[in-house]
Amino acid sequence: MKKSLSITRRLTVTVLALEFLSAMALISAITIHEWHVQLKAFDSSLEASAESLMGAVQDAEDEGDNVMLDMRGVHLGKNAIYRVKDERGRVLGSAGGLPSLELPLAPEHVFRNVDISGRSYRFFVLHGLRIVDPGEPNGGTPHSITIIYGTPIEHVWHEVIESIRFFAIATAVLLGVTALIMAWSVRAVLSPVNELAREAERISARDWHFDAPRSAKETVELRPLAAALEAALARLQGSFDQQRRFTNDAAHELKTDVAIVKSSLQLLSMRKRTVEEYGQGLALSLDDFTRLEMTVQKMLTLARLEQQPIENHRSGAEVQYCSLRDVIEDAMHQSKPLAELKAITVVFEYAADAKVPIDNRDALLLCSNILLNALQHSPNGATVRIAMTVNDEAWLTIEDQGGGVSDEDRAHVFEPFYRGDPSRSRRSGGTGLGLSICKAICERAGGSIEIENRVAGGALVRVKLPAELSEAIHSSSAQLKEQ
Repeated sequence: MKKSLSITRRLTVTVLALEFLSAMALISAITIHEWHVQLKAFDSSLEASAESLMGAVQDAEDEGDNVMLDMRGVHLGKNAIYRVKDERGRVLGSAGGLPSLELPLAPEHVFRNVDISGRSYRFFVLHGLRIVDPGEPNGGTPHSITIIYGTPIEHVWHEVIESIRFFAIATAVLLGVTALIMAWSVRAVLSPVNELAREAERISARDWHFDAPRSAKETVELRPLAAALEAALARLQGSFDQQRRFTNDAAHELKTDVAIVKSSLQLLSMRKRTVEEYGQGLALSLDDFTRLEMTVQKMLTLARLEQQPIENHRSGAEVQYCSLRDVIEDAMHQSKPLAELKAITVVFEYAADAKVPIDNRDALLLCSNILLNALQHSPNGATVRIAMTVNDEAWLTIEDQGGGVSDEDRAHVFEPFYRGDPSRSRRSGGTGLGLSICKAICERAGGSIEIENRVAGGALVRVKLPAELSEAIHSSSAQLKEQ
């Protein structure tokens, strides 16, 4: 089982790790600084003690004006090692076992670190001048004094370690407090995410309602996610509702057609009939089968149009273009019998041709469906106008002089199997899929289709398609009239 990841835990650990690294860097800097401070104080103490020894060098009160070391009133550190010599190498005083050659001497004041018997010492070498009998006429007798003084350096490390221990304990306490505050703060900060998740968990196949919690909408980082979830679920709900309606309508439509065919055949089999009656019954059944076949074919076409964009994207198929003017003229030619039957004049006006990203078959299906719909809803002797304009896009408008579309029907005319007047559509052979197919063709090509009512009466269908301008041609019109 894959281990789950906790954002709260990861954020807390990340912040604590950063604080820990910062604390380590700070402690390192403090250690270096504290070492230099303590070492400087320690060196000052060594210098002071060496100066005390220098002050303890006194006149020996002998005839040779020699000097001696008077240690009265001089207080030195514990375990201190020192050696005081004059210019003739005479040792005036010493303590501890410092070999004369272990520590190199220098003409200036210097500090040296020396290991003695496994113990670290720090020594200060002081070169000074003491004058015996300075009141004499000759100015007194000068003596060059060299003092080597050292004490163990563990005291410096002890002070440094104590400082490190203090800061380490303070850092550990700080990290512990920070961990508790972080855990609580992150949970509080992520509470809108948890509320959003709990609200999303309520979504089911039966209930698609989703309303993002107020906390998520008020959080800047979560507001786009909440809006995207609401929009996505609304689209999904609409898609599922549409598919459910399509399935129900398709089942009802096919069931109705099958029931009609079945009833016609049952009627023929109820009693013996003449050859002419059997022929008429079979002809009616054949018409019903033809209508059933047409319904199934249109359903397959609609499914193909809805799936084809995904398939083309995956296969990398090239987009096919066609001449919109030629397609409209072919659609007019196909609908000529119906136009002549109803004495309807079809006028086609255009100023230039356009190439649209639709193959000829689907483009002809689009134009013929719209034109056939306009002819069916127009009264006898009316006029249907088709106009095409081209700029950056191709605009195609089809106007009829029928009864128009009601406001209630207009919101559903592009839904599969929807009929404003089901009885009239069945008599005219319609399946309620024509405009749905038209919409699918337009959307697949990156265009759109809409329908509205004309002020003068009738319906106006407006189609917008991406296009490439073809060669310019003169403005012209074509008409279909009753011969």
